[in-house]
Amino acid sequence: MVLFMFNVGLYIGGSSSSFNEITSTISIFSKAGADASASDKISSTSSSSKQIEISNLKNTNEHILQILDTAKLTSISEEQAKQLPTWKDITSMYGDKPVIHGLETCEQYRKMVKPEDRTIGPAGLFNTGTNLIWKMMTNNCNIDGEILWQAPWGKHSFASSRLKRVAWSGEGINQTEFFPFVMIKDPFSWMNSQCRHGYGVTFWNSEYDEKHCPKLIRENIRDRDETVPMKLFTGGKTHDSLLDAYNYWYGEWEAERTKFPHLSIRYEDLLFHGKEVSRIACECVGGNVTTDFQYELGSAKGSDGSHEGANGLLKALVQYGNPAKRLSGFTDRDVSYARRNNATAKLMEEYAYNYPVL
Repeated sequence: MVLFMFNVGLYIGGSSSSFNEITSTISIFSKAGADASASDKISSTSSSSKQIEISNLKNTNEHILQILDTAKLTSISEEQAKQLPTWKDITSMYGDKPVIHGLETCEQYRKMVKPEDRTIGPAGLFNTGTNLIWKMMTNNCNIDGEILWQAPWGKHSFASSRLKRVAWSGEGINQTEFFPFVMIKDPFSWMNSQCRHGYGVTFWNSEYDEKHCPKLIRENIRDRDETVPMKLFTGGKTHDSLLDAYNYWYGEWEAERTKFPHLSIRYEDLLFHGKEVSRIACECVGGNVTTDFQYELGSAKGSDGSHEGANGLLKALVQYGNPAKRLSGFTDRDVSYARRNNATAKLMEEYAYNYPVL
């Protein structure tokens, strides 16, 4: 059976496949990543578009205004203002408070590891905000140890790789002294992100249909629901669908995370509660929060190669604050399959994600 790869990009840190194998594949396809469709785009601020002072925005929720003010944005375009999400839409998907697991392990970590020996950094699947949490901690938290850009076993690697695998940037790092911030994203939004930015590690066991992604259920078979098998890594495990790949990664993490100190953080909370979550994470590891909080205004991933077209703050607020965008590319059968998936239901409940409204 032929494997088809789409939306290729940069893969760092992650699977049972060798790093050299992945990077050699990426060198061929690194420019193939695509931006979101035109309906998903928010026009950028430019000198030619009419600007609105943040203080003059009408009918915009106070919480959204606070995010923009904290980010030190003084004005946005009229088009951007029209697309800003409502707080009602945001809370309908994620609730009104951050959800962070592992807080009970903070004191244990501070007692176990000397301040100067502490290393912290992100872990998580592709497209879950691992770069964003790294930049937000780098910008807003001072520690005596070191803030790393990925877990020493590889930030995209399975949780079971801890103490068993050393990523190319993890040489010399004591993994027992490393505190991971594990990022997770709403599975429906994550599948859309993976469709837009495949990182060179998304392989389908059938022909990829760009207009129908995440392609959980085969459309040409009508008498039953047959899933579309895929892999996230070359040589990796074949999953029943893209959703099942997500469930597998986080299912393993949920099974492993009770064994060592950590925090599990929702990507959406970095967007909508960024200052509060950064403070909690920093204080958890014994750090000192900076007095001048900084949001990451551009894309935390950068704008070249595989990260080209990735969302900056305003784009992300619109993308993840709009309930309709969660189901972009899904068919009704895809959504039905996702809603019936027991592993998905468990993760949705654990991280307080609400199911999309059809």
